Amino acid sequence: MQEAVSGLDGGSLILLSKCLQSSNRGKHCTFWLWPSSDLNQVFGLLLLYLSTDNGLVESLQSCPATNPSMLNVHLVPHTHDDVGWLKTVDQYYYGGEDLLMSDLKHAGVQYILDSVIDQLQKDPARRFIYVETAFFYRWWRQQSQSTQKIVAQLVNEGRLEFINGGWCMSDEATTHYSAVIDQMTLGLRFFLIFYICSNMSLLIGLFDILSCRLERAMGVAQHHDAVSGTEKQHVAYDYARRLATGWAHCEVLVRNSLAVLSGSEAPRVFCENLNISVCPLTESSHKFSMNVYNPLGRTVSWPVRLPVNGSVYNVTDANGRAVDSQVGNVFISLKCTCYIYYMKSSCLLPLLSVRWFHFSINNTSVTFDDTTGLLSSLTNLETDQTIQLTQNFYWYNASAGNNKESRQTSGAYIFRPNSSDPFVINKTAETQIVTVSSTAQEVTQRFSPWVSQVVRLYEGHRELELEWTVGPVPVADGLGKEVITRLDTDIKSSDYFYTDSNGREVLERRKDYRPTWELKQTEPVAGNYYPINSRAYIKDDKHQLTVVTDRSQGASSIYNGSLEIMLHRRLLYDDFRGVGEPLSEPGEFSDGLVARGRLLLTLSPPDTAADVHRPLAQGMVLQPLLSFQDGTPSANTKLEFSGLQTSLPPAVHLLTLSQWDKDTVLIRLEHQYQAKESKTHSQPVTVNLQKLFSTLEVLGASEMSLGANQWKEDMNRLQWNTEKTSKPLPLSDKDPSPWEVTLNPMEIRTLLLRVRQL
Repeated sequence: MQEAVSGLDGGSLILLSKCLQSSNRGKHCTFWLWPSSDLNQVFGLLLLYLSTDNGLVESLQSCPATNPSMLNVHLVPHTHDDVGWLKTVDQYYYGGEDLLMSDLKHAGVQYILDSVIDQLQKDPARRFIYVETAFFYRWWRQQSQSTQKIVAQLVNEGRLEFINGGWCMSDEATTHYSAVIDQMTLGLRFFLIFYICSNMSLLIGLFDILSCRLERAMGVAQHHDAVSGTEKQHVAYDYARRLATGWAHCEVLVRNSLAVLSGSEAPRVFCENLNISVCPLTESSHKFSMNVYNPLGRTVSWPVRLPVNGSVYNVTDANGRAVDSQVGNVFISLKCTCYIYYMKSSCLLPLLSVRWFHFSINNTSVTFDDTTGLLSSLTNLETDQTIQLTQNFYWYNASAGNNKESRQTSGAYIFRPNSSDPFVINKTAETQIVTVSSTAQEVTQRFSPWVSQVVRLYEGHRELELEWTVGPVPVADGLGKEVITRLDTDIKSSDYFYTDSNGREVLERRKDYRPTWELKQTEPVAGNYYPINSRAYIKDDKHQLTVVTDRSQGASSIYNGSLEIMLHRRLLYDDFRGVGEPLSEPGEFSDGLVARGRLLLTLSPPDTAADVHRPLAQGMVLQPLLSFQDGTPSANTKLEFSGLQTSLPPAVHLLTLSQWDKDTVLIRLEHQYQAKESKTHSQPVTVNLQKLFSTLEVLGASEMSLGANQWKEDMNRLQWNTEKTSKPLPLSDKDPSPWEVTLNPMEIRTLLLRVRQL
């Protein structure tokens, strides 16, 4: 029996009494208790165990002695210290006062830890669990050596315990699996060093060296009130500031690394605002070079668009060969072939002639309706497939909590439209610009003063790109708006659609259905929305339409053959889940935020679709990094470098490559295909570690747990009893040799390599 209770009020005590009365030998009751006002106060977990003949669970070895014939009550306090929510990270840690939140002004994490350590020393029967490593690390830095020794002793005695171990308690819906693994590794590594480092003063210094500000800022950003968007606006600004500060420090490291690899000390800049068509160097210089770093373990072809002021440019690669490019509408477009873990330089020089091309199509074809200006069909010329496809923009009227069905408003936590039918923004699209060149063909559409889109095809690419711009969302009419784009097709999807889980596995969804219980649907739209992190698709026996996204969004299939994706939200009311303010980001000019993003559409037969969308989604997450230098490279500049000896197999992704210490490197190799989703790639694949890197000799390899805090041979996996007859996928068979690693579908293997620089 398990119940959840918010505080021990009268009703809770009655429930507790019923639990105790109904309990028999071998049973237990679990009560979760939390304060109703501030979730950042200390949480309490009350575990009520009725002992079996063998006593309590063996894992509770540090607990006081129990009486097997009696009901034994264990009160285990633990934390839920949000790394930002209603207050910023700093405000929560220091107990900073916010005049708008007088009831939270005393909430301070440092005081929780101070008082916990004090109280644990006063009574050896007391226990405490701490969760958020980001806060504990910060507190630990400020403690004297004597306090640090007391903490270490409490940990060794089992009276102070750390659970989860991550830098934060990461969100489950909106995070990418690679970011979750990274933030878990960051937190666990601190405790790993904590455990093995006898000199406490060395602990912080060592950890500071091995982690960087960006890594820690990214760890905080995975918090379940950060990346999810369920924080107050000033806290969102603080998260953005932390990421910007982290990148500024990391940028120095990247700049120095590229200088060493290229042998060029010339000033190098990064254009962080290319998404809004801003790059001062490319716009002001008549001659500049571009360095492209590919973070993937395979060769990619990546289209590059740069804002320029010139009308004619010549582009050459590292070998002096001409690179096809086109100047139009203040942009230069070119396609860069980026090799594995590769740095490449291209030089742009003025030319004396320019050509314009009529509209042409290569691997993919799209048509537009002459009357509406909307998309009307999508064709894969390689597979000879065509579907009817209409795409438009709509908005749901956000609930203001004033209708007869429910007083629940739509807000940061709750998506609840007033009606199941969205409003179309415009039934037609104004075609403003048609650009045709040898590198790309694009059509610019305008749907309203606050919604526009560029439909784009690149030479040699299978996907159709939709670059949308939405905002500022108007709310002068007093209506909150939740903006979507909807793709309507003739695919017979039969109420089924598919969404990814944290950018990794793909899950089957079914409208108005849950696989483990009988659903009584009360929210026909919101009740069918699911988070997507990298892709969603619909399919029938012949066709699969896949949409790859560049961010975490919400998606659904409300109608057969349709797929809709949430793009933007601007709301007028709080949803009473704690934030205390409406989700209405002001934007740069305080009239609402402008959002811009990309969707990549592919049409494929279902049995080969994964071969296309797996690498496409991976490339969207790990895009090439561009940097720029004024003028042409000097004669002694090294224009090409690759960190790998050769491309990895198509099914293998180098998920992690991290300097662990002076002579060791942590890597994670993953199989990026699910079982049975690809006839070609859903097979075991083997990688030779000694043939992996071009500049490192691998001298030894030891396998670790996914969090890199435990040797695999020391792991003791829990065995779960389930009602299902299906068995989990077996672990990898024995590797062919000590230097070879075999990966099964969806398997990730973490290895610590002992290396020597070549």
